[in-house]
Amino acid sequence: MIKFSHIIVFSFLLVSLVMSSCSSDDYINSIPKESTALLSLDIPQLANSEGMLGKQNNILKSLFHIDDVSHSGLDVEEKVYMFESSEGNLGLCAKVNDEDDLTNTFENLAKKGFCSKIVKRRGFHFTVIKDSWVAGYSENALLVMGPVVMSAQMDVQQEIAKYLSQEEEEGIKESLLYSRLDSMAAPFALVAQAAALPEKFIAPFTLGAPKDADASQIMLAADISTKNHSLIFQGETFSFNKRIDDSLKKAIQVYRPIKGQYVHTMPSSAILGMFLNVDGTKFLPLMQNDKAMVALLAGLNSAVDMDNIIRSVDGDMAIVSPNYSSDHLSLSMSAKLAHAKWLDDVDYWKQSCPKGGSISDWRKNAFYYRDAKTSYYFGVTSDLQYYSGSSAELADLSILPSPKAMNNDLVHFILGKKMVLVVNLKGVDDKNNPLAVVSSLIEPLFGKINTLVYSLK
Repeated sequence: MIKFSHIIVFSFLLVSLVMSSCSSDDYINSIPKESTALLSLDIPQLANSEGMLGKQNNILKSLFHIDDVSHSGLDVEEKVYMFESSEGNLGLCAKVNDEDDLTNTFENLAKKGFCSKIVKRRGFHFTVIKDSWVAGYSENALLVMGPVVMSAQMDVQQEIAKYLSQEEEEGIKESLLYSRLDSMAAPFALVAQAAALPEKFIAPFTLGAPKDADASQIMLAADISTKNHSLIFQGETFSFNKRIDDSLKKAIQVYRPIKGQYVHTMPSSAILGMFLNVDGTKFLPLMQNDKAMVALLAGLNSAVDMDNIIRSVDGDMAIVSPNYSSDHLSLSMSAKLAHAKWLDDVDYWKQSCPKGGSISDWRKNAFYYRDAKTSYYFGVTSDLQYYSGSSAELADLSILPSPKAMNNDLVHFILGKKMVLVVNLKGVDDKNNPLAVVSSLIEPLFGKINTLVYSLK
């Protein structure tokens, strides 16, 4: 006969088992709750994913130059997380299953010059990987953060020590960011604030949000895969604020399947390309409410009535930027038009140009605007294609297939999608450039990645 006291004892045992089974993810508490971006890598799942690395241990081997992962002190069966802290530092978090083994691992790596000699501070071990990534670990978690210059490395060690000491209520598991990521089944997934993205890439993700929405309130969630040297993000924008979320969901209806008229115009050397298909009358309000897009076109819109031009669009549209670092407006824009009635207004634009700027004739139905900071060539072809650019050459090329266009696999991927953003990682030489940092993090995981591709689900 089962006694009530037995039931009580069994209940306590069951609770203990549940608690112990949940404790395996305690290492996640070391990720700061205020992180603005969080990315998870399910190593066992990644091992079996097409396009990913063939063996699960290869990821940690590549990241840390470890020959024998099974005795490294790291748990290869648990997810690895990457994050961006509220201070803007990039970080990695992995589970430690044997602190002594991990110490031995880093001691061996220090002998090879991969990292600095281990020091112990505030009860935790620290080393610096490749002179710029600070690593700290406890018996439970490993945190790597950076890149940081030598003079700031002590501050980052203190930051890591604080994170390693966090209780569950202080860690990322208590955040809405983690809740969303944890609900995603993909082996490689990302949830991030739009504010965490490089400034020049924010605009496509904030399109559709109310004018008063902040980039920190607009979120991006994406499943990630790789194919032919491209890292592909298939995602959606959303917000934890219902009003903003409703507005973003409504905006998605504006995007139509891309037909591909201008996908061949982006040269493989260009840093950024945005492709979409819209009715301009419906798309214009999204642009007018988007702070990043308004800022991008601010100088130009004071002289050229871009609102009227956008209204005339009906079909495929492409915006391409040849470089990242220029302080001047450097882009080309092409689009299929429903009409070009705004050509009748160009004479008025010429007369009402702001002081210091002028609009002049370039060729038939084509013009150029210049002031101290900006030049912009724009026109309409006989078959109602809008072509434009920050130079005459860029404008002419904006509607022509590039002799060095994107590879065909990428072109085929874009066709039929609602909105696609292509970011080129090749040719980024400045190590402080955000794209270079991203590239340095990606390469150990997936080999040489040339392109980041985001498509709206």
